[in-house]
Amino acid sequence: MWRRRGLPILGRVRSPIILTFHHIDRYGAVEERARKLGHHLARLNERITHCHITLQGPDDPDGGGAQYLVKIDLMVPGAQILADSLHVDGAGHQDIYLALRDAFNNAKRQLLALRVLSRRSNTAGSAIVGSGSA
Repeated sequence: MWRRRGLPILGRVRSPIILTFHHIDRYGAVEERARKLGHHLARLNERITHCHITLQGPDDPDGGGAQYLVKIDLMVPGAQILADSLHVDGAGHQDIYLALRDAFNNAKRQLLALRVLSRRSNTAGSAIVGSGSA
């Protein structure tokens, strides 16, 4: 893995994993886990050129039942992958680590689907152009 100015670099493209925190303190363990999941996604598809992970806490921390949301935005040549941790009913998570896990699994599923589509289009002789979203 390459490093530039202390930022982890993805694949051969040398694109850093960008982390954004909204309404949540930047804790070392949470940041480390988010970066580790970003690197795991980079191993699934080394053509990722952009990885932005947003971790969002509750707007009102005193308003009972904290709701955490994680969004992952990935760019690969010919596609953009947008994944989040929301439940089907639109609810967030009570735990930031569960939100990270669900967003990661969503992004991983989309990357694997993109790989299948890419293989199909390569055998058909056409290029993939489109986007995958949650």
